[in-house]
Amino acid sequence: MTKMKLTLYKRDNCSLCDEAVVMLEWLQEDYPIELDQVDITGDEVLEAKYLFEIPVLIHEGVVISQGRYDDNKVEDFVKYTLTSKKNV
Repeated sequence: MTKMKLTLYKRDNCSLCDEAVVMLEWLQEDYPIELDQVDITGDEVLEAKYLFEIPVLIHEGVVISQGRYDDNKVEDFVKYTLTSKKNV
C-alpha cells in the first residue's frame, strides 16, 4: 500500500507543534502515513507564511489542520483520502 505523505510545518519550543507530532505518530500506528516535519525557524518565506498559524499540516497542497491540532478532523481526512484512493 502506498503511504500517504503529510507535511507538518512547525518550530521548536511550540507546545501545539509538539502535541501535533505526538498525535501524528499515534496515527502512523494505524495508517500508512509518511510524515515530513519542516522546521520553519530561520526560513523567511515559511515564517512569513506560517509563523502565526503553526502547526500546519498539509497533504498535496491542501491544509488539513492549522493552529490547535484537531485529531478527529485529521484522522477523518486520512481515512477518507486513503479509502478513496484505493477505489480509483
